[in-house]
Amino acid sequence: MSDPNKFDVEAKRIYEAHKEEWEKLYNGKIIAIDVDVNDIVSVGDHLKDVSLQAKKKRPGHRFFVRRVGKNPSVARLRNRNYA
Repeated sequence: MSDPNKFDVEAKRIYEAHKEEWEKLYNGKIIAIDVDVNDIVSVGDHLKDVSLQAKKKRPGHRFFVRRVGKNPSVARLRNRNYA
């Protein structure tokens, strides 16, 4: 699965399959979904912590990181040149 679009589609499919359960348990938290195993590998409040924990638990696996709930964004990019 080297195509990024296929990776995103697969990760979203996994999330949707578990959406109801995960939103009850982890709403507002950041999760790392292990796309190779089809489950959550890490949960937390901070992107850096979730990513590091996932990489330690399952080195070499592919992860899709998102916030659980209506707003999946986990990072905000700023354009420093924007006035």
